[in-house]
Amino acid sequence: MPKLIAVVGALVICAGIDLLWQSYAQIQYWFEAYLAFFKAIWRRQLTSRFLVSAKNFAKNQAAVQVLLGLGFVFVLGPLLLFVSLTLILQTR
Repeated sequence: MPKLIAVVGALVICAGIDLLWQSYAQIQYWFEAYLAFFKAIWRRQLTSRFLVSAKNFAKNQAAVQVLLGLGFVFVLGPLLLFVSLTLILQTR
């Protein structure tokens, strides 16, 4: 049973990596948006166009795919691997 959980955890991590790979353009868009926002804060030039860009946001609606991929890679997959390791070490 613990080995099955470890395999499922590894597959979940692989699925998360695949989701992130498919949404590379979205990750690049959000990274550039956050970078522009923080540059504007640093230069104290925060205008409304940095806060509300509904036109660009409407073009980039794959944020759920990015968040799901990050959740799989950094939360659910490692959690399953940790549970599997705990179960293996508990039986000894």
